[in-house]
Amino acid sequence: MTKEVSGTVMLNLSDGTKRFLVHQEGTANEFARTEIRKENTVLASFLNFLKSVVQININEISLVELTNTQSNGVNLPLYVFEMNEEKVTELPEGFAWETPDSVREILDTFEIEGVPLF
Repeated sequence: MTKEVSGTVMLNLSDGTKRFLVHQEGTANEFARTEIRKENTVLASFLNFLKSVVQININEISLVELTNTQSNGVNLPLYVFEMNEEKVTELPEGFAWETPDSVREILDTFEIEGVPLF
């Protein structure tokens, strides 16, 4: 069984509102997720994914939360990073910045051990 890690980036907009990075899967949104590579730590696996797939400059993000979730009985670490709007670049197809309400809907599909402080 392949172990995975998931996460999001909280985008701080200049008007004080927030948006969150999500992966669009058909009509549903989910957290970005990737395989944990044996040669990397869990954190390094997710950072490499953000850098290479989502094309986010990982030098411009800060880790704000780590919690453990369960999806279909499988443990899934969930990292939450933040960055400011002026550092954002265009996202590749399949990824979007969504509202906090959209993220709450995603969170409702997980069992959370420890609640992220969004």
